[in-house]
Amino acid sequence: MPDATPSLLYVEDLPGVGRRVTLSEDESHYASRVCRARIGDALSATDGRGALASVVLVAGGRSAVIEVQRAERAEPARIAWALSGAPEGERGDWMVEKLGELGVSVFQPLDCERGSWEKMKGRAERWRRVAVAALRQSRRRFLLEVRDPLPVEVALAGLPEGAGRWLADPAGEPAAGARAPLQGLTVGLIGPSAGLSAREREAAASAGFSPISFSDSRLRTETAVLAWGCWWASPAVSADRAS
Repeated sequence: MPDATPSLLYVEDLPGVGRRVTLSEDESHYASRVCRARIGDALSATDGRGALASVVLVAGGRSAVIEVQRAERAEPARIAWALSGAPEGERGDWMVEKLGELGVSVFQPLDCERGSWEKMKGRAERWRRVAVAALRQSRRRFLLEVRDPLPVEVALAGLPEGAGRWLADPAGEPAAGARAPLQGLTVGLIGPSAGLSAREREAAASAGFSPISFSDSRLRTETAVLAWGCWWASPAVSADRAS
């Protein structure tokens, strides 16, 4: 059976082995136009929550149908949450895309005293599509969750106990000397383009965040987010990769 490449479909309600499901219009278009799949071609599919399945295309068109041949499920060994203030301009899409490609689990936008995500409101559906595209491109089985903006103190109060906590700060410990954890939850906190206020920095320190530096100069918010994501992803090949 031939393979269609690239071939990772996102199917939110992925059925069990031997079952069939009709793809959404977006996934049908992806299968036929991007993967160029034909009837009988083998593809891969994920539900974005850890399942990875081998499927075969049994009907094409705008309402394509796949049948699940094999399936497995995994849990992530490493989890990352990125908490970030707003960047300058229209860089939210780019941040979501890169965090998704790196395998970050949660993107939590922060409304800060020196910058909010007000201009980005109403983009939840767009960011979900960007996250799905990043999942396909990177062939991962876990979809980035993009949450609604929260004030800094509210977001910090809702963090799980036991998580590793790091604050992007030019004056912090050099990242080269701080190894990202190989398991469990790691949280990165990045300020907005104008930086965190003194009160917000105090809140982060009280919440157990350790300052870490990714450059010998001040980085833009989106650059610091990417640098933190790369630092977290670099120690090991994550077990959540789809291939």
